[in-house]
Amino acid sequence: MDSETIESVCVKNKLTERIAFRIVSKNESGDDIKKELVIPKDGKECLFVLPKGIYTYEIILTNKEIYKKGEYKFENDVVITVKEE
Repeated sequence: MDSETIESVCVKNKLTERIAFRIVSKNESGDDIKKELVIPKDGKECLFVLPKGIYTYEIILTNKEIYKKGEYKFENDVVITVKEE
């Protein structure tokens, strides 16, 4: 495993419905990196071998409403828990 990638980014869903977790970034050559996970209620899904960097994320509910969005700097393995605020 080189230092340019992280092994895993996992998302746990503690909401009462299924969610989609979408991240977007650009790699060093300027190409888009887009990943999406669909996480069932009380479920956990992971992305593996992700380039380190700053990603824009969106958490989308089943009705297509954006629950949360922002930026996240992925530098290490991480588990993100999505729960009611």
